[in-house]
Amino acid sequence: MWRKRMQDLSRSAGKPHAPLFAPLLFGVAAQIESITPEAMVRDATRLRKNVGELRRVLGLDVVHCMAPGEAESHAIGPVGSEVGPEIVVRHEKIAASLEAVRQWQADASEPVIIAAMHGPAMLLKRSRAEGCDASDEASLQHIGRGLAAIVRALAEAGVHVVQFHDEVPRSEETVELWKGALGTAGNVARFHRVPPMLVIGGAAIGHWPAQAIPCPTDEQHPSALSRPHGRAWPAEPGQWPRLPGEAAAERIVTTVAEVRGDIEIGALLADVRRIREDR
Repeated sequence: MWRKRMQDLSRSAGKPHAPLFAPLLFGVAAQIESITPEAMVRDATRLRKNVGELRRVLGLDVVHCMAPGEAESHAIGPVGSEVGPEIVVRHEKIAASLEAVRQWQADASEPVIIAAMHGPAMLLKRSRAEGCDASDEASLQHIGRGLAAIVRALAEAGVHVVQFHDEVPRSEETVELWKGALGTAGNVARFHRVPPMLVIGGAAIGHWPAQAIPCPTDEQHPSALSRPHGRAWPAEPGQWPRLPGEAAAERIVTTVAEVRGDIEIGALLADVRRIREDR
C-alpha cells in the first residue's frame, strides 16, 4: 500500500490519505547493537539489522538507508571530475546503503525505503568550505549531475523516496542555478517513480520550487499547499504534535533534520505512541 502511494506521489497523483510517518531516524539505530553510527553506516548488514530493528520497536512503516552527511560530497567529487552512477557507488558508505536497500527489498514486510541526503545548496556550501573556487554555475551543474547519479543508483537498487535536506541560496541568480540542480536530480527520481522530497531548514520560503515535492514546516507554511506535499516536523520528538488522520493534506510527515543519535529509544517510543493516540 505505502509503496504504491509513494509512486503516486512521484507523479503528484493519488487520493489524499493519512500521511506516512517517516521521521529521519538513522544514527539512533546504532544503539541497538551498541555501536557507533560511523561503524553502522559502513556495514550494509549492520545498517539493515539496526535500522530494521528500530523500525520494528517503534512500529514504523519506513527505514532510512542513509542520512545527510559527508558521503554525498565525497562521492560526487570536485568540480571537473568524472561523475556517474558507476563512480558514486564506489564510495564505501554509498555502497553500504545500496546493499542494505537490496537486502530490504527481500523483506516480506515491505518497508518504504527512504534515502535522505544533502541538497545542492548545502553541497555547494560544503565545497566552498573545502576551498572550491569554481563558479556557482559550474559547481551546481556538477552537483546536480552528481546527485542525479546517486539518485539513479539508489532508485535502481529499490529506494522508494529520496529526500533532499537543503537551504535556499541568498542570491536570485544562484536560486535559479539551485533549481536547475534540483531538477536534474529530481527528474531522475521521478523517471523511476520515486518522489523527490525537499526539506528546507531555517527561515520561511516564498515559493517552493516545482523541481521537488515540498515538505514545509508549520512555520514556513502552516496551511495546505495547492499541490501534493509533505510536512517537516521538528527534530525534537517531544515537540511532535498528533499525527493527522485520513483528511490530511500532507502525504508524508518527516523531520526537518535527523533526530539526534543519543536520544533514548524508550523515550522515542513514548513519543511515537503519544502522537498516535486517538487514531
